[in-house]
Amino acid sequence: MISPILFAGIIFSAICSLVIPIAVWIYLIKKDKTGSMNRFILLGLFSCFVAQIIIRDPVLLILSTQDSFADFANNNPILFALFLSFTRGLFDTSARFLVLKFAVKENIRFNSALGTGFGHGLSETIAYTGISVIVNLIVSIMINTNSLPNTEQYKTIAETLSSQPISSFFAAGTERILAILIHIGLSVIIAYFIKKNMSAAGFAICLAAHTVYDLTVSLISQSGASVWLTVLAATVFAAAFTAVTIYMRNAENADTPKIIN
Repeated sequence: MISPILFAGIIFSAICSLVIPIAVWIYLIKKDKTGSMNRFILLGLFSCFVAQIIIRDPVLLILSTQDSFADFANNNPILFALFLSFTRGLFDTSARFLVLKFAVKENIRFNSALGTGFGHGLSETIAYTGISVIVNLIVSIMINTNSLPNTEQYKTIAETLSSQPISSFFAAGTERILAILIHIGLSVIIAYFIKKNMSAAGFAICLAAHTVYDLTVSLISQSGASVWLTVLAATVFAAAFTAVTIYMRNAENADTPKIIN
């Protein structure tokens, strides 16, 4: 049986990774007076999906079948973490840059950066957390209602789910919200540099920031520290990027200076 507190953790993770982001999506669309917000969100969502799910993940899967790559990963955990962090940052930064530079173009404003950044984070959240959470929720309900098929495969699934630390579900849900805030901040920053005709500098800064964030979280996880230390690190990064986002939004409203037209 799935304990009530574990079930609550799964529900919390589902709310954070699906319910809240979708609710924010609807809110942003309704609040937008230009009619462009949904397009920006979809552009961000699609670009992340292509960059990570269609390109990077299959490439990493192919590399993982190579003995030399497996040896590198096993013998150099820190360098491997850096490699994964850098490539994730590279693909994500390239995706957000291409969308803002060539799809949004002349319409680079705070709202376009907000929308594409939110869509980017939403895509990542659904792909890496939302789908698995829904599966876990369905399996949990089947376990507690004794409707799970009585096969060895499903028994293994049930045992694996039941043995998961309760804190991992609460932490995963919290981290997803923070990650979306970080993606919004990164898109706002790169939009600023594109608008200032400093695209190369913006790309480098966003790539570096993304890599540092991913590497920090990865190294904390590797250390065996509490999952909440990872959440704390994500909170610090999210707070910094949110501060940047708010500053640029206020600057655009005040038009002194007009950071993003």
